[in-house]
Amino acid sequence: MQDNSKDDSLSSTKASSSLTARIPRSQRAQFLIQPQPFGHSVFNAPLLFFPAQIPSPQKGLIIAGTHGDETGSVAALSAALRSMQPEHLRHDVVLSLNPDGHQLGTRANANQVDLNRAFPTKNWSENGTTYRWTSKNAQRDVHVATGQKTTLEPEISAIISLIKTRNPNFVVSLHEPLACVDDPENSPLGHWLSTYFQLPLVPDIGYDTPGSFGSWCQEQALPCITLELPNSSPDQLTINYLESLISLLQYSGKAA
Repeated sequence: MQDNSKDDSLSSTKASSSLTARIPRSQRAQFLIQPQPFGHSVFNAPLLFFPAQIPSPQKGLIIAGTHGDETGSVAALSAALRSMQPEHLRHDVVLSLNPDGHQLGTRANANQVDLNRAFPTKNWSENGTTYRWTSKNAQRDVHVATGQKTTLEPEISAIISLIKTRNPNFVVSLHEPLACVDDPENSPLGHWLSTYFQLPLVPDIGYDTPGSFGSWCQEQALPCITLELPNSSPDQLTINYLESLISLLQYSGKAA
């Protein structure tokens, strides 16, 4: 017998999304949900999350802004949050895990640590990591630190505490610019994201990621999908993915 659960979940979410009224565009400058602090950055900037408005054991966590040089996904997710009626928000949202990096315009945090390589995992490496200077550079040759084994970066400690407190059923972590849905578990939510964002579903991104958030989630048995948006401007990502992101914030289907 054919399993139509993925298609049914997609269809039902499309229907509910299309029927949900949007905030008038002239009123979208403000947030209608009050963010709550869950920690501080190296420079003592508040780390904020927007709490889900619908109590549910299926509540997830949507995160953006782990890398300070990835601004388009932050802007697009913020626009989605400000465009939807707040009472329909089903999942907690963190718009920026790295406010210092966004202020400095750096990939890493204020300690020049790549937060996505600084989680306390079995495969964490003290040897640092590298990244591409721009998307046009083929080599990953810009060196950045990966933190310390004994002392976690404050942003890492804060997000771990938030997850333990809020107990999400799944996590979707937004990044740029690889244009794919990285889901090692090949889950219903991964298929939904691939279809709804029109991005290929892949089991990994093709290289090792020691100390990554995804590795940490896997060790906690917490389903985590990395949603990699394409290389584009914040404006274009908002144009292309506003409705898809709103639908993600209202997603009510299966996660795993």
